[in-house]
Amino acid sequence: MEKNYSELFYDLVAHPGRGFNLAKEHKPWIFLVAAVILSEISIATGATLFVSRFTGAGRISFFSNLIVVIVLLTFLWIINVGILHFFAELWGKRGRVVDLFVTLGLSMFPFVFVTPLSLIGEGLGRGRIFFQSVFFTLVLLWCFFLALAAIEEVYSSSTLEALLILLTPILLFTGLSIFLLLGCILLISLSFSL
Repeated sequence: MEKNYSELFYDLVAHPGRGFNLAKEHKPWIFLVAAVILSEISIATGATLFVSRFTGAGRISFFSNLIVVIVLLTFLWIINVGILHFFAELWGKRGRVVDLFVTLGLSMFPFVFVTPLSLIGEGLGRGRIFFQSVFFTLVLLWCFFLALAAIEEVYSSSTLEALLILLTPILLFTGLSIFLLLGCILLISLSFSL
């Protein structure tokens, strides 16, 4: 597998299911670590370029942003794998958590394009904020569909089942947040009425 990184990259772009199946079988650890680290660096750099337009503190905060983003995204990746594996098993699906770890990590590779797209956006002048927002939204959607394909491959599920596995934690978190917010509002209104 070490010599076929270009084939794996092509498959992840053109045929995600086949690419994730290949990654699941061969566990390309070097490619995985490189893709994740480059994605995290690109996110930190792109965010710094975007935010520096409003604050002017881009270069000073770049290295601290880089470290924070790498640590935060690595932590979120690991937590996300555990949460999604839990919900996949809750929905009756069987798969290996290591396979999900590898495939979800590889599904982050489109974030590598955040910095180049931010640089292109910087050169657009007046419409840069709009275009940077569009570029980032497209990259997020690409990552979402890759994560969906990764779950389909790891758990041998349909697209609808994979979507259910992927959205269940988001919907639960959103529901709990709304419930807590309404509870706080209710407690505050009751405390004023006393």
